[in-house]
Amino acid sequence: MAGTEEGPDYYALLGIIRSASSDQIRAAFHRFAREHHPDNFVNSPEESERHTDLYQHATEAYRVLLDPTKRKLYDEDLEKGVVRYTEDRAKEKRRTMRPPGGVMLRSSKARVFFTRAHRAMESGDWSQAKLNLQMAIQNEPGNQELEAKLEEVLQRLKSR
Repeated sequence: MAGTEEGPDYYALLGIIRSASSDQIRAAFHRFAREHHPDNFVNSPEESERHTDLYQHATEAYRVLLDPTKRKLYDEDLEKGVVRYTEDRAKEKRRTMRPPGGVMLRSSKARVFFTRAHRAMESGDWSQAKLNLQMAIQNEPGNQELEAKLEEVLQRLKSR
């Protein structure tokens, strides 16, 4: 999406307050679309082009403000004076989660295997825990927390 200093911020463009709900955002976008859709200006090429740009900006605003993650990132950037959302910002804030057991994971597949391993550890099934931890490590190589958990499980298996 576009640069940083182009036009009004998304809230001003759609004529809504920053705490607007998704229903309010939808209603504001539909009002905006009725007034500014490029098809309303087919007899005037210059106006049509201007409204096409404006409509694309509003569509961008609509998509960003309806997505909770993008909206949060946009609001953070807006505080810094950036009025347009950039996909680079979303990639920068890649989500990480801590499943049960407290290990930080990025891969959803690793998360599934680690969750299974954690359940196996809780029930005392150490060989199943070992297998699932190995699968988690394959899906997220280099994760030291996973490797430490595997080491812990291997110690339990040796002590049996």
